[in-house]
Amino acid sequence: MKRQRADELALCMKKLAHPRRVYVRSGRLASTANGLNGVRAALADQVRALLQQLWKDWEQDATGLDGPASAQQVQEALEPLAADRAVELMSQLAAECLVWPGAGFMERSATDAVARRVAQLLGPGAHWWSNYDPELACYSSAVTPCTFDGLIAGTDGHRFTVLIQVGED
Repeated sequence: MKRQRADELALCMKKLAHPRRVYVRSGRLASTANGLNGVRAALADQVRALLQQLWKDWEQDATGLDGPASAQQVQEALEPLAADRAVELMSQLAAECLVWPGAGFMERSATDAVARRVAQLLGPGAHWWSNYDPELACYSSAVTPCTFDGLIAGTDGHRFTVLIQVGED
């Protein structure tokens, strides 16, 4: 049953991906992650792994020459989110371009359904984080070398998901 849920989680995340714009990663956290701070640090390591993957695509085009943020910088950028807000932001990042408002990648109704399923698979006790700043109503802590990035990450303490949208204007 656990393996089946992990496979479905990976499949759902792949549905939210878009080439060179929306990157996803999911899997199991390191078994050494314990306590909320340990889980958050392990999740930041997984975000960093995804950042290294997208850096291969964006190294020539990105504004920042230093490359992606370190795991420590990612951890510092992660702001907690309520599950319903995480689902909303994940769906929005998968569907709509941060750089060019009105330009889309997928139908919002499709991304809404998939993002809701991701949250169901992680369960009601999942913790969610983002680099979204609700006071500024924007993604304010850059974790990628790109001008624009939005990050949503969630975990139930054992499994995780990460979605990052990037872009340059």
